[in-house]
Amino acid sequence: MLVSRMVSPVLGAAIDAPAPLASSVQVAPGVIRPGETADEADMARRPTGIDAEFVDKAGIVGQTQLRASQLALDRSSNPDVKAFARKMLDDQDRMTAELRKLGARKGLPVQAKMLVDPAVTALRARTGHAFDIGYVAIAGPAAHESAIKLYEAEARDGRDPQLRAFAAAALPTLNAHLSAARALAKSVDAAH
Repeated sequence: MLVSRMVSPVLGAAIDAPAPLASSVQVAPGVIRPGETADEADMARRPTGIDAEFVDKAGIVGQTQLRASQLALDRSSNPDVKAFARKMLDDQDRMTAELRKLGARKGLPVQAKMLVDPAVTALRARTGHAFDIGYVAIAGPAAHESAIKLYEAEARDGRDPQLRAFAAAALPTLNAHLSAARALAKSVDAAH
């Protein structure tokens, strides 16, 4: 099974394109359109541009990694999965904290709330080897390849020099994670 090419729907959407706001959805004539939700109002007031987009997407990627990795520590019985999850938690927690501080100083706070990720929710229902496969699908090579593209774009094209430097400094860690994720995917595939 090729689990390395699967990406969490929320993670992929966070990296590739912004989702439309619920209040922008078309409604039938005569139906009362709901007002803007509080979350949508917050999003509408957020700064825009490549730096703001990077902070938002990197925050979502980080939260997805943290949630999936915490589940892996709690539920997996595979020592390779647990070791990878521990590394992801340690590194991602550090990177997310640094991003939060930097974003706050720039007026680009990392979103504290995260949309429910259906892939992480589905992972909660899995056990055994199926859990490990699901974890690799969320936190494995494809997720890290996407994260690297996001960070490379900010390091290359970002407007803010400190955010560019943060992204560039994170790339060696993300590349190490990608190598470890590829090894984990092979290990999990071979375990079945």
